[in-house]
Formats: sequence, structure tokens, C-alpha cells
Amino acid sequence: MEPPILGRRTGRTDHEPPQRTDHDGGQRIGPYRVLAPLDVPGHADDARRCLARDVRTGRTVVLTLPYPASADDRGYRVRFRAEAENSRRLQGRWVAQVVDVAPPDVELPWVAHGCFPALTLPAALAAHGGPLPEDTVRALGAALAETLAAAHANGLVHAGISPQAVLLTPDGPRLTGYGLLRAATGNRPATSHGGRPATSYTGRAAVAHDSPAGLPPEQQAGEPPRPYGDVYALGAVLAYAATGRKDAGPAALPPGLREPIAACLSWDPAHRPQPASLAREFYSSAASVSPGRVPQAVEAALAEQAAHHPADTPPPDLPQPVGHSPSAGRAPSRRSVAITALTGAAGLALGIGGTALWRAVTGDSPAPPEPLALRGVAPAALWRRRIETEIDGTPLLWGNSHLLVPGAGEVTAVRVRDGQKMWTRDNVWGVGDLSSLGGDLVLKPGLKEFIALSARTGQVKWVERAYDGEKRPRFRYPLAADGKTLWFLAQDQEETATVVAYDLKTRRERWRTTVPGGFGGSEEHSAVLREESLLLSNRSESAPDSPWTYLALGRRDGAKLWTRTYKGVLTVADDPTEIVSGDLLVTFASDVVSAHEISSGRKRWHFSFNELVYTDGALHGRTLYATDGNAVTYAIDVAHGKLLWRRRAAVDAASPMSESETALSHSGRTVFQINASEVEALDAADGSLRWRFAPAAEGASAGALGGSVLSAPGVALIRNDQAFYALPVD
Repeated sequence: MEPPILGRRTGRTDHEPPQRTDHDGGQRIGPYRVLAPLDVPGHADDARRCLARDVRTGRTVVLTLPYPASADDRGYRVRFRAEAENSRRLQGRWVAQVVDVAPPDVELPWVAHGCFPALTLPAALAAHGGPLPEDTVRALGAALAETLAAAHANGLVHAGISPQAVLLTPDGPRLTGYGLLRAATGNRPATSHGGRPATSYTGRAAVAHDSPAGLPPEQQAGEPPRPYGDVYALGAVLAYAATGRKDAGPAALPPGLREPIAACLSWDPAHRPQPASLAREFYSSAASVSPGRVPQAVEAALAEQAAHHPADTPPPDLPQPVGHSPSAGRAPSRRSVAITALTGAAGLALGIGGTALWRAVTGDSPAPPEPLALRGVAPAALWRRRIETEIDGTPLLWGNSHLLVPGAGEVTAVRVRDGQKMWTRDNVWGVGDLSSLGGDLVLKPGLKEFIALSARTGQVKWVERAYDGEKRPRFRYPLAADGKTLWFLAQDQEETATVVAYDLKTRRERWRTTVPGGFGGSEEHSAVLREESLLLSNRSESAPDSPWTYLALGRRDGAKLWTRTYKGVLTVADDPTEIVSGDLLVTFASDVVSAHEISSGRKRWHFSFNELVYTDGALHGRTLYATDGNAVTYAIDVAHGKLLWRRRAAVDAASPMSESETALSHSGRTVFQINASEVEALDAADGSLRWRFAPAAEGASAGALGGSVLSAPGVALIRNDQAFYALPVD
């Protein structure tokens, strides 16, 4: 008697999904009646697979169910379903077609592939009575390598290749199992060091799919799935097909297969071949056998399976189960993208980052296969975190690892890698935004004091109350910090503006310098910190016709070094914002962006937009990005003021662009155009659309996004009212 597909090693739990039994005794999973298991004992380590029949259409499918040991883990079930939805993006002639995915409200997720008859690779070896012929393995390698080449070119990392994920059918192999490793491990990006993307993931220990021999060594060490990890897993699958052993080393391989498979199994990712070159090698040496051919014994087993489960025709009046409409050949929908985003599931390992990392490691960049037409589909969110208290101020990203969210009298820290709340510190009242002091410290300004918090723990390290306006000038707002010194603006009872340099280690004043009122007015603004000087602008000057002016103070002693005016930019009438790039002062005012030389005051160039510019702009290298009131994003060469490209948003914003923002990913490869209703991610090289993200829950109405995107290595943090989404990027 065949073991029940949904059986547990222990008794039924409160979380176990209800089982259904048809009149003929067969088990039901959603709209599917289980026919027979496909798993071979000792090989079903990544998921469970069975043949099942759709009671609505009579179609026979391969149904993949969660990994048994993790079926009670709600997070795993959510990630499993999210990866199943995302697997629709994996395409190619050797990919098993996704015909259905469990709806989000079921306890036990599943994914159905349109393959019948079909044998897993372990079952095919059992039917054949041992390892597959060398030519068959070459043909199998060619098909799977071709599939990986297309996937990587389109930004997908499979992260689920194993012997049981490979199905043999009369029409050739079919690849399933997309994302099973990500679902099982729940890996999350770790903290970066020195401004470089993190190379290790932390969290739950890796769950080996198939065996440790099939898990790339870098992933055993905690690194997230990468394209070169797929190649290692492919090599392990081919080694198994050629030897019948999970732990086969190069010496056990047939001589004709030893070199390419051993290269795939190289410990060093840089020595592994790219899938495209591997496919060419296998195709060129497997002339006599096509991927569609299988050994005679396997062909007979497939025929026997088809005969044992003949086609079935459902009754014409059979009711359709709610939420289970047939979906053969369905493309990914906006709804499915929104669902996966809202569940907080593990998302795609996006190809711009994956492919770029591959090229950085291997130094190899052959022409990839033609990309699939899937641009515009947002990746699934890595996680979603709702902040329960009202957000009061601008969130701060500290060290690329902690998102610090200010509330009314409190600060909450959320871990970037997985969205977990790290700590909440209450009783920290203030009137200004959080800012980094350097090292572990962040500043929370108050009315007559300022507080230094530990970003790691939330502990109050110290409180400075001396600048209360009585014995010393009253603290107003921070200007700049470098980890050793905090420069802030203070005022005495006569409203005289003073710049104070405060030693963060000794907590003593280094110097103070009185500055003209125009450089210390009521409007809070930062100073520009340069190698030897601190630049204060007069943007808060009350006179509407005052030209933009910088006052330079010496960093070490507060000496007034020089004052310089930049004609053509009015501080109040234009309400300009500034970006400093080397010796260039770039100011945005109305519908013009201008560049002046800081050292001489000479105007270098100006650029006119077609509409008012509400965003501050974003700079990466020599390219400046900004968006105007018509939702047109511009890329401008900051050295010469020349237009590189421009692109209008795909749809009109649901609210005025005065609530918009332009931001960049951590690497600078992606430009975010944010309005009140959605985010568009554009390729920084040419402005082409990568994807659009519009939350489907709170934040669907205008004004909810609030123009807030922060970027850590590989992650974009998008604020939607009280919630934050972490989307993979680059």
C-alpha cells in the first residue's frame, strides 16, 4: 500500500491541513486527486512529489509539496508558495510548465507542473537499473545548462537543482524545484563591511537538498544562492546521473564526462564554467543523442506509468473549487506579485546582481541568450514589516544593517536582512531627525539637549544637556559629524548663531565660532564637510533676492577661511537644494539645475527641465538623476551638464509629483522614481524600465508611499505608510 502523501511522522497537529478523501479512497490536495508518489526512498530531501489529477480538467500533473520536516514552519510555507509563484518566470523548452499554484489562504502550499508521464532522475536510474549511458548524460547536461544560461541571463538564480528536481519525460528532461533551497534555508542578506555588498547570509542553517554533495561549498558556509552555485548543483546532478552515487568524485566519472563535470564541481566558483559555454560543449559532443531521447528501460517505465493512469474526463457539471481556476500557461500577474510582496516571502535572487557577481568572480562574459520579455514585473519582497506606532520623522539606515524608525518619543530598530525588530527605545523625545554620529552612535536631537543612542542595542550612551541656552548657547540642530567630532548650530538668547565643534570621545567642546545670521537661521539644513573645511550655506536667509553663498570654516579650529557667492541662484525665491561633487556645487531651483565651481564661484553649466523639479536629485559617479513634475526622469552628465537619457513614467502618478523622490540603489545601477502611489525601478545606464512596485494593501491610495526609499547592498527599502518592504535589487 502506498504511503499517504500528507502523512506525518507524529500525530496530527493543530497546524496540519485537513485531509480530504474522494469516494474512491484517493487523497485530495486542493483541486487535485493524488494518484501515486514519484519519490524514491532516500531521495526526497528537498520536497515531496506525486502524480495528481486535476478534478476540474482531468489533466495529470506532477504536484510538488513542501519539505516534510519543515511543513509546520509557517515561514517556510510562505517562502515555498512565493518561490512557486516566482517559478513562472523560469522559461525555456526544458522547463516544466507551471500550470497552477496554491492560493495564499491554504495551509499547505503546492505547485503543479504539466508533466505526464514523468519520472524523477532517481526513479529513472532505478528503472534503468543503474547509471545512465554517457551520451544520455551529455544530452541531459546540454538541456539543463541551456536552461540555466537563459535563467541567469534574465536575472534568475534557480536555487533548487537536484536529482529529484529533474524529471524525465518522453519529450526530454524537464527542470522543476525552482527556489526550494531559498525556501528551505530562509537565507537573508548579512551586513556589509567597508561599503561592499555582503558576501555571506545569516539566519537559519542551510538545509541540504539531495545531500551535502549537491550543495555548493560557499552555500554550506552561509552564502546566498548565486549563479555559480547553480552550476555546482548541475555538476552534482550530472555526476549522480553518470554514477548512480550522490557523493561521486571526479575519479568515479566516465573519462569522457570527467573534465566538464569536475569543472562544475570546482570548490572555487571562479573555476566553474558558465552555463552557455557548458551547453555548447555538451551539444557539440552529444551528436548522436538528443535531450528528447531516453534509454529504452526508462521509456518503458514512462509508458507503463501512462497506461496505469489513463486520461480522465471530469463531469461537465463539476463545480470549480473557489480560488483554484486552471492556470495553464498563465503569465505572472500583478496580483500574484502583490500577494508575494505582502506575504513577506523570500524573493528572487535578481539577475543584475547575480550576473554581475558571476562576471566579477569569473571574469567571463560571453553573449547571454536572448532575455525573456519579463521586464516590469516587480520582484517578490524579501520581507515586510509594519511599524505599529506612528512614524514621526525620517527613517535612518545605519551601517546597511539596521533601519532606525523614529516615532513619538521612541525609536525602533529593524534588521535589514530579515525585517525582524531588534529593539525599541522609548523616552527619547526630540524635535529633529535621527543622524549618524559615526561608529555605533546615532544622534536624536531634543529641544535643549541631544541624545546619543547605540544603533546596535538602542541603549542611551549619553545625554548632553549643557547647551540649554543659559550658560551656553542653545543647541539647535546638527550640521555634520565624522565619527570623532559633531558640528552643530547653537543660538544664544539674542539669537546669535554659533557653530560648535563637539568632541564625541571626551564630550567636550573643541571650539565655537559666531557666524552671520544668514548662515544659522530657523530652517534646519546640513553643512558640507570637506577635507579641511566646513561649508555653511545661507539658504535660510530671509532676503528673497540673496544669492547663494558659502561660508567656509576650518574643521580643526573654526577659523573663517572664506566667503563666496554663486550668482544666479537665489536662496529663498528659488528655494534651492544642493549636491556637492568634488569642486562642483550643483543646485536645483525651480526648473533649472546649475553647477558652479566651489573654489572660484564660476558658473560651469545649467540644464533646464520641461517642468518644475520637486526632487533633490541623486548623484552617482559622474551622473546626476532627477525627476520633474511631468514624472520624467533625467540622467545628466554632471561634468558638462549634457543630457544622457530621459524617461517618462509608465503611468501617470495618482497624486502630484510634489510628493515624489528620486533615489539610487546602493550600487548605483538602479534609479528609483517614486511618487505617492508606486515606485519605478529604472536601469541607470539607459533609463529602461526594470520593474514597477505598487503595494496592494495599505498604501494603495495616493500619498501612502510618502516618497521614501533607502538602499543597502542588494536591497531597496520602500516605505508605504506604516510599513516597510525590502525588495531585492542589483
